[in-house]
Amino acid sequence: MKLPKINRCAALSTCWLALLAAPALAAKVDAVPLDANFQAVERATTLLKVSGADTGSLRGISRAAISSFQVEFVTKGAASASSYEIGRSGSANTNLQITMVGLGAADYQHITDLLHAEFERDLQAQGISVVPVAQVLASPIYQKMAASGKPSPTDTRTKDTWSTVYAPAGLGVYGVGSSSTAFALLAGFTALSDVSATMFANIELAKELDAALIVVRLVVNFVDLKSSDSSWFGRSSGSASVKGEVAPSLTTASMMQVLRPGGAAATLQLQAPLLMDAGVFTQVRDISSIAGNVGLAVLQLAIGKGGGASAIEKEAVADPARYRAVVAAGAGSARAMFMERLRAGQ
Repeated sequence: MKLPKINRCAALSTCWLALLAAPALAAKVDAVPLDANFQAVERATTLLKVSGADTGSLRGISRAAISSFQVEFVTKGAASASSYEIGRSGSANTNLQITMVGLGAADYQHITDLLHAEFERDLQAQGISVVPVAQVLASPIYQKMAASGKPSPTDTRTKDTWSTVYAPAGLGVYGVGSSSTAFALLAGFTALSDVSATMFANIELAKELDAALIVVRLVVNFVDLKSSDSSWFGRSSGSASVKGEVAPSLTTASMMQVLRPGGAAATLQLQAPLLMDAGVFTQVRDISSIAGNVGLAVLQLAIGKGGGASAIEKEAVADPARYRAVVAAGAGSARAMFMERLRAGQ
């Protein structure tokens, strides 16, 4: 699998920009390619972590309601790096921002609605009766929870990503997906608070509907950015760089939770990113200003005169039809793993 790769470097002496092909890796764990050899059912045990299953929360489910279904699409990523060189004044600073373009709200909504329908279909295939969405929406308890969040779609942020969260069929976005902050640490606290605030309401909703609640959250990324200043060596090397590899992936923030009326719960969490076909992107183009766009040329930075800085903006252009098909299929692999673990727990 060949992936478009972005490499933005700013050094005390030179600054290069390269576009290469290389396999993408996740920041902490290796991504798992969704190629012809990937078998979702066989990988369900190793790629999904199940917590809380010892409470019996997956056993004997005959009726379920999908009370929250979120698909978060990362549409912009950013990273920066800085470095100095021992014995020399000045520093090198570089920043890279890349935005995914070519898709509209209708594309993201199409994927979300399709995945929601497939989750319902697979639950029913296991002999589980699914509560109609209209009945969920009519619940005063659900309405109160939804009112604490935001309508779909809603924008959300971390320190270095911009995303839009979609929900299907009139469902709202509450809990983790409704958090928005520029600081990842605070985002974690906010998300924890949101989850805590709705936990007891979810139990009451499960009792009212007399059904196990199914909560699904899928996060689709499109770029993996790495900064050279993540280590002391990088920060003192005199060269600052940000590298990006472009390909859709389902991140480890993707999960499915099952909550029973009695309060027992199980969470199924993806343990490695699922890497999809980078061919959904037709090109990665530079949209930086003329002053900052050095292309493949050499940018001479002022050594000993305050150092230098550079900023690059890029766009990853997606083919809408291919993106819809590839991402829906990739998320479908995760769905198949969720359902296999649910079946095994029954």
